[in-house]
Amino acid sequence: MSNNGEEFYNAFTSESTDRRSELKEYLREISENLKFENMYGSQQKPPKLMKVEDYNWWKNRFEGWVKAFAPESWLKLTNGYIEPVKEGGELIDPKDFTDIDIKNVVAEYKMITLIKQSVREDIISLLEQEKTSKSLWEALGKKCVGSNEIVKNKKKLLRKEFDLFNCMKNESVCKMIERFGHLKMELARHEIKYSEEEMVDKLFDSFPMIKIGNTSL
Repeated sequence: MSNNGEEFYNAFTSESTDRRSELKEYLREISENLKFENMYGSQQKPPKLMKVEDYNWWKNRFEGWVKAFAPESWLKLTNGYIEPVKEGGELIDPKDFTDIDIKNVVAEYKMITLIKQSVREDIISLLEQEKTSKSLWEALGKKCVGSNEIVKNKKKLLRKEFDLFNCMKNESVCKMIERFGHLKMELARHEIKYSEEEMVDKLFDSFPMIKIGNTSL
């Protein structure tokens, strides 16, 4: 390749690399902004619950957001919504709603929408049977608190399994390594972090003792 050709090639590849770097940085900034918005919310939307383990932290922020930006809906969440009825107890047809009735039902529907939009879809989809914002909110709390306890207990068991991990009787080294690999994946899935050094030390210490003559290895 001639010098001119090399210069053109280098300039082209350098420009392409710079553009890729700029794009990666731009996408990283977008990702960080989305994470921040999901965690803390904005004037346009409340914070979003992405993991049941974060429920208690998220609940306080969500309640604060609704009180500030949707106070009428907050009242429906705390006091409950009662459909308007006639004196005999018969439900009033929506076309006969008063201005107050319309105001109340709009606040209720808005509260239901806010909850559904602020919780990860696979979590909220299990609560579709709830018809009011108050019942939906209470069911969400029960599910997340219960699920959170299950997650906490699972993490405790995994940490204990890691601490006690060792080669089992009559277990081959290959099987032991396979079992350790599975444990490592479970730890990662539950966001339990150990350093690479801790992982290597644990695996090394778990190898069975091998006797050569009078010496144990």
